[in-house]
Amino acid sequence: MNYKTILTAAISGLMLAACADGNYRPYNLDDKFGQVEKQMVQAQIADPEAARNPPANSPRKMDGYAGVNTLRSYRDGFGTIVQPQGLTINIGGASGGSGSSGGQ
Repeated sequence: MNYKTILTAAISGLMLAACADGNYRPYNLDDKFGQVEKQMVQAQIADPEAARNPPANSPRKMDGYAGVNTLRSYRDGFGTIVQPQGLTINIGGASGGSGSSGGQ
């Protein structure tokens, strides 16, 4: 190896060592870390026991045919998007306004 390669490696190593922090501990987090997120998720659940105790005669129960037809009509509704017409603004044009019509 030549002198420049050794010098460059030594300087690079010193520069990287200067940026290192010996006291950095990424695993030392606050004891309450993540509790706010858990509380927000729990607050958004109306009935936590709903999955374990489903109602016997649910009012929202539908058979397969009704479900397929509902889903099909929902998806078909997105296929018929009507594009809005363009908007034209006439400034100083011939339409409307107070013009004179060759009379008196």
